[in-house]
Amino acid sequence: MTHNRRKKTMKGTRNSIDDQRLSGETHGCGSHTDPCEKVRCELEEVREEIAHLRRTLHRIQQIARLGYWKASLKENELFWSDVIYDIFGVAPETFTPSIRAFKAMVHPEDLESVEAGMWRAQETGSHDVEHRIVRPDGEVRWVHELADYAPEGDEQILIGTVRDITEQKRLELRLRQLSRTDELTALFNRRYFMQRLVQELARYRRYDRPTSVVLFDFDYFKRINDTHGHPAGDQVLMSVGKLLREKLRTNDIPARLGGEEFALLLPETALEEAVGVAEKVRQLVLEQTFTSEEGHSFSTSITCGVSSFHGPEETVEAILHRADQNLYQGKRAGRNRVVADERNG
Repeated sequence: MTHNRRKKTMKGTRNSIDDQRLSGETHGCGSHTDPCEKVRCELEEVREEIAHLRRTLHRIQQIARLGYWKASLKENELFWSDVIYDIFGVAPETFTPSIRAFKAMVHPEDLESVEAGMWRAQETGSHDVEHRIVRPDGEVRWVHELADYAPEGDEQILIGTVRDITEQKRLELRLRQLSRTDELTALFNRRYFMQRLVQELARYRRYDRPTSVVLFDFDYFKRINDTHGHPAGDQVLMSVGKLLREKLRTNDIPARLGGEEFALLLPETALEEAVGVAEKVRQLVLEQTFTSEEGHSFSTSITCGVSSFHGPEETVEAILHRADQNLYQGKRAGRNRVVADERNG
C-alpha cells in the first residue's frame, strides 16, 4: 500500500506541474518550455524596451528643445510630438495642431517667408527656415524648422523637426552688438559707422535724400586726464555716450571713432538742421558737471565740424575730409563751437 500511495503521489505531482504549464502559472519567462508563453514573454520584453526608448527619445528632445512633426498640406492636418507643444507654450489637452493654427502663431513679420518655404519645399524637396513665433502669453521665441517633402499618392506631406533656437539667437544678437559697439561708451564703433556711411551714400545717390555728418572731439581732453586722472576722462566719455543715446533720433548713428573723437551720421538731415543738432549736443556737453575721484568738480566742451552730402560725385572720403577740416577750423578759432560747410556749397 505504501508503494501504491507513492505512485499516486508522484502522479499527482506530475499532473500539478502539467496544469501549471497549461495555465501559465510558473514564475519567470526563462523557465517556460511552452512556445506561446515564451512568445508572450518576449513580446512583453519588447514592449518594455520600446517604452524605455520612447522615454529616452522624449528626454533627448526635451534637452535639445527639438520636436518632430508631420503636415498634410492638402488636408491642413498637422501632427506634433509632445515637445513642440512645450515650445509653442500650449497644452495638448486644449490645443489641436493644424497648419492654420500653426500659421496663426507665426510672427506676422515672418509669415510670408514661412509660407514661401513650405511651397518651395514642393519644388526642392526640402524645407529649411528660421522664424519667430508668438506664444499665447505674448512671449516671442525663435525656432528652426527642417523638413523633407514626402508626397504619398496625391497627398502633400512634409515631415520634419522644429528646434527652439531662442538662446542661440540671443547670443548671435549679443555678438553682433559687441562687434559693432564701443565697449566704454556703448555707442557704435568706427567700423560700423563707416559701413553705415557707405550705405547712406548709396541711398543718397539713388534717391537724393539729404544726409549730414558731424565730427567732434573734446577740447583739452588730455588736460582732464592729466589733472583729474583717467577714470575722470572715462567718466566724461561715458557721459557723452549716454547723452547721445538719449537725445538723438533712433535712426541717427552716434559713434566713437577712437579716443575722444566722435561722429554723428544723420540720415534725412540737411546741413542747416545738422548744425542745429551739433549745437544742441555742444550745449548739453557744456552744461554737464563732472566729479573726479578726489571730489573735484570740472566741466568740458566740444568742437564740432559739420558737412552734408552734395553733388553726384560725392564720396565718403570727401564728406569726412570736409567735416574734419571744419572741426579743426573751429579749433583754430578758439574751440567750443560748431563750424559747417558754406551754405551755398
